[in-house]
Amino acid sequence: MDPKATAFAEEAIQAVGRQDVTEARIAVVQAFDIDHALAALVDAVYLACAEIEEDGRVSISTWNGLADAVPSTALLAVVESVRG
Repeated sequence: MDPKATAFAEEAIQAVGRQDVTEARIAVVQAFDIDHALAALVDAVYLACAEIEEDGRVSISTWNGLADAVPSTALLAVVESVRG
């Protein structure tokens, strides 16, 4: 995976953890622009953002989906470190 795509994906995940919907969406789209294999991650981040906007939090099942959508153990570690 391209290092820039990885950095943007990591920022998107961290933004979800901070409940920063705008930054999460921007970062995940930037990651996808570099690496189109990240489509599942885009969907997972957008779902998490929708939950934040509607419920003020990300559900356990959505965090699990986000963990399943990341393509590397390094990004999985980021998910695990920021999930609530």
